[in-house]
Amino acid sequence: MQDLTVAFKEKNLKEEMDKLAVELRKEVSIPGFRKGKVPIDIIKTRFSGQLRAESLQKLIQDKMVDIISEYEPFIYGPPVIKNLDEGKEEVRLEVSLDVPPKIDLDLSSIKIDEKEKEKDEISVKEELEKLREINSELKSVNREIRKGDTVFIDIKKGTEIIHNYSWEVGEDKFSKELFGLSADEKKEIEVELPVNFPLKNIKGIGKKVKVSIVEIKEKVKPFLDDEFARDLGFSDLDDLKKNLKKSIEEERKKGKKDVLIDKILTKALDLAGDFPVSPTLVKLVDSQGLNDAEANKSARKAALLDAIALKEKMIIAEEELDKWLEKIAESEEEGFENLREEDAIRFVKQSILREKTLDFLVNKARKEDSSE
Repeated sequence: MQDLTVAFKEKNLKEEMDKLAVELRKEVSIPGFRKGKVPIDIIKTRFSGQLRAESLQKLIQDKMVDIISEYEPFIYGPPVIKNLDEGKEEVRLEVSLDVPPKIDLDLSSIKIDEKEKEKDEISVKEELEKLREINSELKSVNREIRKGDTVFIDIKKGTEIIHNYSWEVGEDKFSKELFGLSADEKKEIEVELPVNFPLKNIKGIGKKVKVSIVEIKEKVKPFLDDEFARDLGFSDLDDLKKNLKKSIEEERKKGKKDVLIDKILTKALDLAGDFPVSPTLVKLVDSQGLNDAEANKSARKAALLDAIALKEKMIIAEEELDKWLEKIAESEEEGFENLREEDAIRFVKQSILREKTLDFLVNKARKEDSSE
């Protein structure tokens, strides 16, 4: 948010009134004069209030367009005129702009250390196992229940009964009571089940129920071969491994950059100190499902990036904007259908400039660190 004072000379207002009077003369009809032939002095006298109000409105609108253009695309909401003072020689008004705050920040003082110990990297082997796990199938087996099985059971308590309830056998108390049972076997057990369990009168702790084992299924993972890779849309197993390796590397780089960005923004926010954040921006961020504290923090980061983008005069090439718009159109991203075209493009421009500003901050911090 920024407050500023705008002033117009009275002579500028009168000049605008003269122009408007000429236009108004073409439209008005006054008894005794033909349309368009009313003396201009009579127009000015008869419609002085209207001419002054409309001329002042036009001057304010034109001035606001000029001022706001300096902050594009970071316009969070419409400007608010708080006070209007019409003096003899000039007209002054106070305006509140819903734009990024002015922040005096020494970016050269932001340095980073990228030589910290990295976490163990995810291997291709681990990712392949995850894919096998995701694509595994349940196969019916004729044996005793083991850990990892999925069992289908009937559970009865009094007159209440639930049929074919699916349960994944783990290390919990209920699962341990099932160990060793086979299909068609029954057992009365004491259970501890979650509060959202379907049978109302056995939720909680210490309830005895009768269970009947209907079916036991074990998880069967697919073989790691070319056929498995082709089922996932790859030409063969080597192609799958190659793509996994590429994805892991991209994710590693992105994760490293995200950590770096978080450190830089934290330092930048500390250096910036307290600054006003637009309630409109906070509300916009809050609509993403964040709590109040998270929304305020996210809005502060966005406002800081926007302020830096304006200060550094970041620009967007036409090709960049076109690529983003094409990407959004292809992804059919939600949230844009209810926006006017002007607002949608402004939103996209904000996203592009924030990304560019983040890259700018990362590169600058790296240069400052390497210069020491």
